[in-house]
Amino acid sequence: MRWARVLSHHSVILLAGALVAIHLATAARYGIFRDELHYIACAHHLAWGYVDHPPFVVFIARLVCDWLGVSLLALRLLPAIAAGLLVLITARIARELGGGRFAQTLAALAILPVPITLILNHWLTMNAFEPLIWTVMAWAALRAMTIDDGRYWLLAGAMAGIGLENKSFGAHVV
Repeated sequence: MRWARVLSHHSVILLAGALVAIHLATAARYGIFRDELHYIACAHHLAWGYVDHPPFVVFIARLVCDWLGVSLLALRLLPAIAAGLLVLITARIARELGGGRFAQTLAALAILPVPITLILNHWLTMNAFEPLIWTVMAWAALRAMTIDDGRYWLLAGAMAGIGLENKSFGAHVV
């Protein structure tokens, strides 16, 4: 019985870790995605803006290339971690709303198998970080309101700023 309580207590962390492990285990199974090549090329010429995308993902590509080199595993490490963090933050939102361990685990299980996030967190793209950024922003805003702590509004604002540097909204010229 004791192992069941321990498993229940750590189930969200286990789910997030399993998701990251699955992403990393399959990271090198397919070749490089065309957007990843584009971001690597842009990473050699950092700028605050590009014609076709904002700078955040290019900055991430630059960090990855400088610190880990250019390999499929290196390029896909941070998107995999972002997927795991999305599972954790989703459970934190459930906790913030008053959910116990079961509700947190259920929330983590609900976000885990979503096909679009499974696909998008497999590549280094803007879309790999977008759900995490906006979910952290929502959690920070919720936390600021529930405990009446203005410091969380700063985190919410920072995440909104990063989110806007991650993906453009509005019309694009094609």
